[in-house]
Amino acid sequence: MHHPSAAPPATTVPQAVWQLAAEDLRALAWLHAQERDPQVLQALHASGFPQSLSLLADGHPAKTAMAAALQAIAGQIEGLLPVTADDLAADYAAIYLNHTLRASPYESVWLDEDHLMLQAPTFAVRAFYRKHGVHIANWRQMPEDHIAHELSFVALLLESGQEKEAARFLKTHLLAWLPDFAARVVQRADTPFYAALAALTQACVDACAARLPRVAVIAQPVVVAAAAPPNPEYGCTQSDPCPSDERAQTPPRSA
Repeated sequence: MHHPSAAPPATTVPQAVWQLAAEDLRALAWLHAQERDPQVLQALHASGFPQSLSLLADGHPAKTAMAAALQAIAGQIEGLLPVTADDLAADYAAIYLNHTLRASPYESVWLDEDHLMLQAPTFAVRAFYRKHGVHIANWRQMPEDHIAHELSFVALLLESGQEKEAARFLKTHLLAWLPDFAARVVQRADTPFYAALAALTQACVDACAARLPRVAVIAQPVVVAAAAPPNPEYGCTQSDPCPSDERAQTPPRSA
């Protein structure tokens, strides 16, 4: 009688591979955390970034786009004017500070029904962190669900050998909103650098998630409000929040 062959055992990823993946995520988190001046970005490129990213194969389109963006900052692309510090500063502000692009780097803005900061998604992220002994000291200036914090947290889990928890956090949190954030930045950013950073982050997180073990998670209930009519002044909808929908975007100041 024929017996079907047993399924091959799951491949174990060496811890050294996860350490390299964590370094990739920390590098991306560093770029999202604050504005970096052109000289720093040029030095980063000279040191081997993004070719050094282990999560993506050489020649990956996201790596190629980032390399070209960094070359444009250095004025190394013939026929194109170099991207200036003012160009980068304006784009950084539009994404991370004043939300001109309506591409918030905070999970809560994407998952909360009113598209506000410091709502239930933020507190869910905080609870996940605290379960692992992580506390964000500067949460008033940069709440826990900022993309830089979430990337750094996944890196921490990988470094400590908690691959299942990393997979669970990605599935429950970061990958629940990162694709929308990245797509919007790619579409709306004025500089090749920030468009490339968004695409590169998405590609690396996807690659990381694909290597992690499969986990079952309980989906967080997210109440979706009925689509709002377009705002004639701003031309936006429920899926593309208007400035009035982001009235809580500024974190409270410490006393």
